[in-house]
Amino acid sequence: MTDDGLTEGDAVLAALLGVPVGVLARALGAGWTEVPGPAHEEWFVSGEPAQVAVGWDGFGFTLARPEPRWDGVWPLVWEFVADRRFQAEEVLYEPEVLAAAAEEVARRRRRTFRWCPMCREVNAREHVHDNTGLCSRCAGHFLGIVH
Repeated sequence: MTDDGLTEGDAVLAALLGVPVGVLARALGAGWTEVPGPAHEEWFVSGEPAQVAVGWDGFGFTLARPEPRWDGVWPLVWEFVADRRFQAEEVLYEPEVLAAAAEEVARRRRRTFRWCPMCREVNAREHVHDNTGLCSRCAGHFLGIVH
């Protein structure tokens, strides 16, 4: 994160969409981090835990809900549930529509978050240990579970 609160991903995504970073932040939010995705697409997530995803394929972008999963080993496998498709110019001309759409995606993702009963921190379901409800860190510390 830079001194102005933006990430390197903010600059990269804004450049892909052909807009200034401030315009991107008003339309889709800030704090974007690039993550692996399908071939021929560039994917970014925002939020901690990740709440909104944007995928760029060179023609337009997809607003999606991030649904990462474990494939047995580190790192997470990033999967995305597409919500709506947009053209890059909509970031300039329809920022309110994009902001509302991004907030709806984030709201749906946040409904899957759980609070760890030990550390009381919020966790996305991919970081919650199976039946205990403990976060992965607490499951490792208190139950000896190794992920």
